[in-house]
Amino acid sequence: MEEIKPIYGKNISEAWALAYNECFKMPGGLMAPAIISFDINEADASWQLETKDIRYALDKQLIKDDESSIETVAGTIFPESVWMRCNGDREKLFMEYNRMWPYVSKCRQNRHGTYFRRLSSFGTNQLKAVIETWHSGTHRHSALQSAIFDPAKDHSKARQLGFPCLQQVVFHPKGINGSEGMTVVAFYANQLLVEKAYGNYLGLYRLGKFMAGEMGLRLKGVTCIASNLSLGKHGKKECQHLLSEIKRVLSDAN
Repeated sequence: MEEIKPIYGKNISEAWALAYNECFKMPGGLMAPAIISFDINEADASWQLETKDIRYALDKQLIKDDESSIETVAGTIFPESVWMRCNGDREKLFMEYNRMWPYVSKCRQNRHGTYFRRLSSFGTNQLKAVIETWHSGTHRHSALQSAIFDPAKDHSKARQLGFPCLQQVVFHPKGINGSEGMTVVAFYANQLLVEKAYGNYLGLYRLGKFMAGEMGLRLKGVTCIASNLSLGKHGKKECQHLLSEIKRVLSDAN
């Protein structure tokens, strides 16, 4: 069996760019499976969450392809703009998102739901349950996870459903009682590098920051496992310019 080599980046942008570079080398632009990780090092004043030139290159490609922006994709996992308006009140966040849902759901791309909706209103508020479980003193890892896939809704014979690609999120404490911080581990059945992955990573980072803060921990990293990782809807030829930009930025950084 071929060894799975995790891809590690110093921040979101580098992790995404290295994954894109590796995926481009593969037959059909496909890696199956893939493990992508990046650390969060906010204690270091020189550390940056994103590399400006990589983000800019992808933003241009998304505009050219008429795809959803990075911020739009990230917002399906964690609604950062709503959270900013709630002044650190998580109950207000949940209530506000629930109030907004009839309007959010009118968007065609949200017709099957959003990830944050599944995380906060999937029979129960799973995020709230994880936070309260942690503060109750129960720190077993199996209690610190949230599911997104709904067998009753998502087992479908449709050839393409579009949602949910993200299946599960685990909030993994490191060290005794989280003394070494927390990492977010997410599992995707399918992930598109150009259209979705960068926004996915950013959304998972923001979700992790929220959860770590509410649990009294420090977010230390994000790991994304995709059973099927592909360049996206477009072939290698259409994205050759994007690859050239990525290689130039990575080369300048080394």
